[in-house]
Amino acid sequence: MRAQRRSLRRKHILEAALGCFLQYGYAKTALDDVAREAGVSRSLLYTYFTDKTDIFVRLVNDLLDAQRGKTEQVLASRASRKDKFLRIMELWGVDLYALGAASPHGHELLDEGSRVWDKIGHKHADALVQALSGFVAGGAAAEVITLAIKGMQADHPTVPVLRKRIHLLAELGWKGWP
Repeated sequence: MRAQRRSLRRKHILEAALGCFLQYGYAKTALDDVAREAGVSRSLLYTYFTDKTDIFVRLVNDLLDAQRGKTEQVLASRASRKDKFLRIMELWGVDLYALGAASPHGHELLDEGSRVWDKIGHKHADALVQALSGFVAGGAAAEVITLAIKGMQADHPTVPVLRKRIHLLAELGWKGWP
């Protein structure tokens, strides 16, 4: 019961932090903002997180864990193989990007998210490579697609432009595969 309550509070704090980061940006979000939004004391934040960077890293990690869960749902769905492939690429290439891009501080958040990805992204990238490898010519091709997805975001395109890029990459990756 106590562990469940602690987990729910942690989740609530991270949701509040997401709201603050989207509203104020990463640099201007203070722990006091997160505590106020979560309805907890600043000292209570420190029982869950060491600092703002820790909050952001854990938030990104949780968002990526959720993408992994959504990927599993897509893989288990009755959609066609091609539709599954495209949806997985959209999940990883567009959906989280769109969340950050919708903020007036989108570029800052996306850049900070990219830095976090460089620190913790390996386990998530491995999961994406594994999911995609069943749709293309194995792990090497899936790894190239994963790297391409990240690269497509580097110039901070609009979400519609990014979606077009992802669809083109999916078509190129799919060509020739049943």
